[in-house]
Amino acid sequence: MKRPIRTTILLLAAAWLAAAAPLAAQRLDIREGKAEKKGRAWVRESTCTAAAREGGRLTVRADLGSVTVTPGANDKVECRIRVEIVSPDEALAEQLKERHESWMRVNDDGSLYLTGRFPRALLDRHVRNLSIGVNFDIKVPARFNVDVETRGGSVTVERLEGELRAVTAAGSIRTGSIGGATRVETAGGNIEVENIGGRLEARTAGGHIRIGDVQGDAVLETSGGKILTGRVAGALRAGTAGGDIVVGGATRDVVALTAGGKIRLGDVGGRVRAETAGGSIFLETATGPVQVQTAGGSIELLRILSGVRAVTTAGRVQAQIAATRESFQPSLLETSFGDVVVYLPADLPLTIDAEILQAMGHTIKTDFPLQVTPSSGYGPRTVEARGELNGGGETLRIRTTMGNILILRAAAPEAKRKP
Repeated sequence: MKRPIRTTILLLAAAWLAAAAPLAAQRLDIREGKAEKKGRAWVRESTCTAAAREGGRLTVRADLGSVTVTPGANDKVECRIRVEIVSPDEALAEQLKERHESWMRVNDDGSLYLTGRFPRALLDRHVRNLSIGVNFDIKVPARFNVDVETRGGSVTVERLEGELRAVTAAGSIRTGSIGGATRVETAGGNIEVENIGGRLEARTAGGHIRIGDVQGDAVLETSGGKILTGRVAGALRAGTAGGDIVVGGATRDVVALTAGGKIRLGDVGGRVRAETAGGSIFLETATGPVQVQTAGGSIELLRILSGVRAVTTAGRVQAQIAATRESFQPSLLETSFGDVVVYLPADLPLTIDAEILQAMGHTIKTDFPLQVTPSSGYGPRTVEARGELNGGGETLRIRTTMGNILILRAAAPEAKRKP
């Protein structure tokens, strides 16, 4: 027996609504705790539970408090919110003990929203008379996306297979391995992140940044502190107003800038720009052009496959150029006070232009047939070496105001040093 068309349409609509119901109206369980006096503090704990699906999203917004996110069951999100108030004004503590408002809602797309706050005006009037601690402990499915913002407190994410955004106005940020794209930012505190499965942005206004391996591009910035990272499977930009930068390596371009500290880079599969106002620079390998500069410190470049510009005001410059006729570009190695040592392939076509501006007994030594004048003597005379190797090619300029220049055939020392 055939159903009327109207009945069929109604049945189909009901089936569709039943299928969509878990997204639009998930089960939500919120239990507000009662404040209890524990020692000098009033303590209140609340809990919330909501059904969730793997691959979903949780958004957390808090005006105050630390947030901890850990993996939990695959079919729900659970939270525990603990508020602790200490005040010498017992009447004020009594007034505030029930005033922290927290709730969770389920959006139409099935994502979850969790928030907690005190009435802003109340806090502004009594902030000097209060000691308030708020902690959000949240469990989510391992494969989940999380977006956290707090105006004051640390953020800790144990492990997550989805995407992460974590922002705090004051506090540290620490995470385990994160499977997706990650953005972490604090106005004051350290950032410590394990391996990242996508793009990474990490910024702090004051603190260290320590990162594991990154499977994507990375931007790391701090206004004061060191930056340490493993290997980046993409491009890297790292900048600090004061501190060391240590990079395990990158498959694409690297920019590393510090106002004061050493820079150490592993293998780089692209261009390199590294600058420091005071400290040494070390580079393992670069396939693209290299531009490095320091106002005071040595420069050591173990294997350069293209062109190089390396300049220091005071320190030794050492470079091994392993380029070919096709990849070599015009290059400069320069120091004001120190030696310059360069290792060249025996068959590389290039033109040498080397000069000691004030020799004072320093000399140019070379394994190649170059014209060196003069070869000896003391005093502020200029010593030069010029010539074309293997028929000539792009120019390698070598300059030192006061130091020796060594132009050697053969590879640099074979033992690689880890950055």
